[in-house]
Amino acid sequence: MENKQFNLSINSDFKISELKTYEAICITGTDTGIGKTVVTGLLAKELSKVANVTTQKWIQSGDLDHSDIQTHDNLSGINHVSNMSNDRQVYSFKTPASPHLAAKIENESIQSQALMNATNRLKATHDMVLVETSGGILVPLNETETTADVISDMQLPTIIVIPNKLGTINHSLLTIHCLKQRNVNILGFILNQMESGESIIHEDNPKTIQQFSQLKQIGVCQYI
Repeated sequence: MENKQFNLSINSDFKISELKTYEAICITGTDTGIGKTVVTGLLAKELSKVANVTTQKWIQSGDLDHSDIQTHDNLSGINHVSNMSNDRQVYSFKTPASPHLAAKIENESIQSQALMNATNRLKATHDMVLVETSGGILVPLNETETTADVISDMQLPTIIVIPNKLGTINHSLLTIHCLKQRNVNILGFILNQMESGESIIHEDNPKTIQQFSQLKQIGVCQYI
């Protein structure tokens, strides 16, 4: 993926400027490794045309030399002052594992209030903050809280990144169901065209997800 170029196409029936009304938006997905980081960077690039935007990754587990916020910045082209780095990446762990386990290995504990405080500080100096989650929404942060708990507590409007592949309908609808149960405002989903070629499965996935969820498809991310 490092040698590929990426493109985010916003659907013609969706106005990107609509997102400008939100101070912070959560970018989550159905799983890990399904393109949240790329989508967050590209969405920040689009939104930077109409607002002062920054991105945030609450917890970076592994790959500390090539962090997700660095990828955000490379894709968005946004320059950030260095003194914001601790708020943009609140926790950093060496082990590429679920946040609760990565923290435990390093004898640390993730405090949800620290995550919320960092987001609020970024909101105070920017028009918008895009918050990328680690993995899916039910990833544990500590022994008692999941990512979904913090999203719900903060009432963060959310965009779901959905990989267009076999099996994504179930994963997507489960994610949507979980967020709706917590009364989270789901703004829509972005389809990540991870696989080359177009099959009847690729064509059907977004249609079926829309049919059962009644959510908007915001756009499509493609590797070119």
